[in-house]
Amino acid sequence: MGVSGVGSRNTYIYNTQTGKLSSKDGQQDAFVDYFNGDISGDEDDTLNGFDRARKAEIENLIDTWTQFDSTLLNEPGKVEYEITTESVDAVTSTVQVDGGKIFTCYHGGLFTYADPSALFHKAGPFQTYEHKGYDPSDNSVNIAVGDVFNLGNGYRLRVGKDKVYCEGYGHKNWENDERAQALSWGLGALIHFSEGRWSGVMLEFRDRVSAASDRGDLMGGTTPMLLELLRQLGVDTDREFILNGTKCEVRNGKIREVGDKWGVARNVRDEAIRKYEEEMSRPLSSWK
Repeated sequence: MGVSGVGSRNTYIYNTQTGKLSSKDGQQDAFVDYFNGDISGDEDDTLNGFDRARKAEIENLIDTWTQFDSTLLNEPGKVEYEITTESVDAVTSTVQVDGGKIFTCYHGGLFTYADPSALFHKAGPFQTYEHKGYDPSDNSVNIAVGDVFNLGNGYRLRVGKDKVYCEGYGHKNWENDERAQALSWGLGALIHFSEGRWSGVMLEFRDRVSAASDRGDLMGGTTPMLLELLRQLGVDTDREFILNGTKCEVRNGKIREVGDKWGVARNVRDEAIRKYEEEMSRPLSSWK
């Protein structure tokens, strides 16, 4: 069988009458013995956390999904089915029946390997120093330290080393001051998000604070202002775009990283996945 890990793909034969697996080539397979209850997980050093998750996924397919789809594993006169599993990455895997419908499984346990304080840590200085104007070939732009944005109403935003400064604040009226200040905070959050240091959820933090205030109805929300700023830079926000090297999209009016299923900062997520993969790779015999 070999040791399971990211990229492992295995096909088995499942018998609906016996409720057991067999290897497709008829050879002895430790995972088959483990699934069928012939051995425990710690009796073979080739079995690891990926195998334990795979066993649970197949069992869920059989016990849970067949309740929602009565045709699954239930063709007239058919007893044996091919079940193919694949570990896409440490936290994503698929289960497929007879080469047809694919069931995708996500493992939320990875966040037990993340420091909770890191989810809300101070992002620190900005990391993007290379200015890059809009590139229509990939719908991309960089917002970098030193960039200045003239808002056209007596205000401008200047990207400093660790925050975005609102210049002209206090020279107009309180409503314009509030909008410019909110946009400066939002732009800083957007840069941190694009650099993988803040979650996209943080982009709405100022919106929630404003909505809770007596003057929140005058704000209109920070995200719409950020989207308008991006459009003025040339970005087509109606499709995927790249900001500071991060592929982004607008989902339900919110700016999010393409493919992000977890809603946490990318650097926190990636570190948690790395630790999770290390744990999943350990033999079950060492899980005491």
